[in-house]
Amino acid sequence: MKKILTVLCLVFLVVNLAAIFDDYEPSARARAMGGAYYSVSDDANAVFYNPAGLNSSANNIIIGYSKIFDNDFQVLNTVALSMQLPRKLGTLGIGLQSMDVDFLDVSILSEKIYALSHSFNILNDIHSNLDIGYTFNMYHLSIDGFGEQPAFGINLGALATVHQRTQIGFTITNLNNPSVGEDNAHDLPQKMSIGISYHPYTDVITSLELKKTMNSKTEIHAGAEAKIVEMLTLRCGVRSEPTSYSMGARFDMYNIVVDYGFNTHTIDSTHHFSIGYKF
Repeated sequence: MKKILTVLCLVFLVVNLAAIFDDYEPSARARAMGGAYYSVSDDANAVFYNPAGLNSSANNIIIGYSKIFDNDFQVLNTVALSMQLPRKLGTLGIGLQSMDVDFLDVSILSEKIYALSHSFNILNDIHSNLDIGYTFNMYHLSIDGFGEQPAFGINLGALATVHQRTQIGFTITNLNNPSVGEDNAHDLPQKMSIGISYHPYTDVITSLELKKTMNSKTEIHAGAEAKIVEMLTLRCGVRSEPTSYSMGARFDMYNIVVDYGFNTHTIDSTHHFSIGYKF
């Protein structure tokens, strides 16, 4: 019976375009901005996007929760931590992303990513700044009745600031082309992301990015955020493949940050919540 349930759920996931270790959008802020976050990354969640952005994140921890496509059985949990190292050695990032599929009290599938990142500065002058970052990912896949499989991936990222108002971000995910499985190896998604963000005014960000996953169409992501008052920031975004609209908000009180992100989808909408602390 368990194997039947497993097969049925796996078929459901494939039909719903949720491939193994797919891009589940682990940041509520990024989700609210239409996923246009690789050139913005400046908090602990940069470990999941552009590790170079960790160098701008200071010390903070973020815990996130979401039900993918509003499915009660498909839950995404994330934890990300960034810590500045002494003596200008850069910033260290640690992250855990867990996507679990539970059905009728049976753990059908579990995908976990353990991430360790490091970011450092290689150029900083009055006009420009360039940070470089890398991430080591350990993937752990567990399917009920089929066992467990690990894999290791490497991400590289760069984030450049030009004339203080413009940022250009570039990230390569799974540079080493990792795969899970022995008899029927499944290649994990390889993708490249490049984008530009612009700060037209203080506390206002606009972002436009392109993301290309191997053997798929190029996605277009666009987003914006604006701080309305000291405690409230509003966000919106849009993306293609498939077309999706998003929105969200941030509440910032006494170093505690609460984020909410929402996006539509051809399957169903997704609500995403996170809470963070800056220390």
